[in-house]
Amino acid sequence: MLSKQRLWIYVPLVSFALICLLFYSEALTDLHIPTSLNSFDISSDAPLHSDAELTASLSGIGEKIIPPGSFDGLYDLCNTTQWQPGLWLHCHSFCGANRTSICGGLNNARNRVQTCLRLAIDAGAGLIIPSATTRDKLDHMIMTDDRVVCADEFWNIESLKRDLGEQCPQLVLRMCDDRSGIQTVVESDLRSYLNPSYSLGGFREHIESLFEGREMVLEDVSVENPVVVNFGDAYLGWNYRTANEFSTIRKALFKVLKFNQELLDLGAKISKSERLNNGAYIGVHLRGEVDWPASFGSADDQMRLYSEEILRIQNSVSYDISTVYVSCGDQPAIQRFRDILAPLNFTVVDKSILLSSSPDILAQVNALAFDQKAIIEYQTLVDARYWMGLTMSSMSALIAYARTINNTGDLFDEYVYPGSSKNGLNRYYKGNSVMKGDRWTKLMIVNGVDIMDTFP
Repeated sequence: MLSKQRLWIYVPLVSFALICLLFYSEALTDLHIPTSLNSFDISSDAPLHSDAELTASLSGIGEKIIPPGSFDGLYDLCNTTQWQPGLWLHCHSFCGANRTSICGGLNNARNRVQTCLRLAIDAGAGLIIPSATTRDKLDHMIMTDDRVVCADEFWNIESLKRDLGEQCPQLVLRMCDDRSGIQTVVESDLRSYLNPSYSLGGFREHIESLFEGREMVLEDVSVENPVVVNFGDAYLGWNYRTANEFSTIRKALFKVLKFNQELLDLGAKISKSERLNNGAYIGVHLRGEVDWPASFGSADDQMRLYSEEILRIQNSVSYDISTVYVSCGDQPAIQRFRDILAPLNFTVVDKSILLSSSPDILAQVNALAFDQKAIIEYQTLVDARYWMGLTMSSMSALIAYARTINNTGDLFDEYVYPGSSKNGLNRYYKGNSVMKGDRWTKLMIVNGVDIMDTFP
């Protein structure tokens, strides 16, 4: 046993050792030295980060590590894509005064932009977001090349850039037909939506074929020697089903391409109306405008089927759901529908009625272009407890997709398509002009073009 004298000798030695150990530990912490040598290569000047951390840092996310499968697979897709710096895709519809704009109705134009994003990734190219033509102010049935606007008039481009900066940082964007500094243009033949759509690797092969027989090959393209591929039309140009991307990339690209936030904020004035009973209302997308082809589902057939479905909903619930919100670009059609439902004790409202107590906001909405008004009503239709539209309308298709995007299965595959057949782009149903869908989201089906493999 140690004597007291010897014990007093060891006490200061032990204390000194503990103090040294404490300082050493703090020094290790300050230096961020990893606890394992496997974290870095001690034979080189490699930085003290794992490959995943380096990837995250290079993509502008700091030290955030993104696990495999994130963002519905978009991050992984972009990490495995063969990118060609200096290669740009200018993707449009050959519309507008300069023949570099997209055209068509709001959601046909939206499909073109989303498809362009997917084509650019397949090609490993940067994307020049095109401008867009607008409808004639006096006659919205006419698309005009006289007025061309940047895409941010309809979509949230700042949000798009921010989201892609995190989810697909390799995809570089230019805005509004910007080809500045690019002298070499490679032309592509005009594509029709009736032509086959592209799938995995197919558009990259198309780009490579455009360089065949040219003095410059694709490998010569660089940041210092950039090239733009002039391509159109992208409408229905990527087949998500063939690419096996129905529940992954299709969802990811839909989520990053949002509508103009100012228009959505304006639309919130409608969706927050007390007359919509905190969401306990039925939303209806009615196509009753004079430009709507009767073969796509006449206004009379829509009103008949919608009325039957509305009665079925009322009889299936134990609470009051007698408010029906209708989105339609034709006031006489809305009034006809109101006259049908009034005797059945339903109240039909639209944006004009719900905003009547706010004349300044109503005037602001009425001053908007036709397609901007559709954006105003979009969220109100998506948020409805029950909703119905028709398969032949791309707006209805978009709303149905948005309402069911987080379902475990696909609405169309599970509820709409059973019992039908498809030949080319056309789908044929055994029971034409009937309502199909799940409990909350219904569509009036009509034989005709089915776009959902390549949409939204």
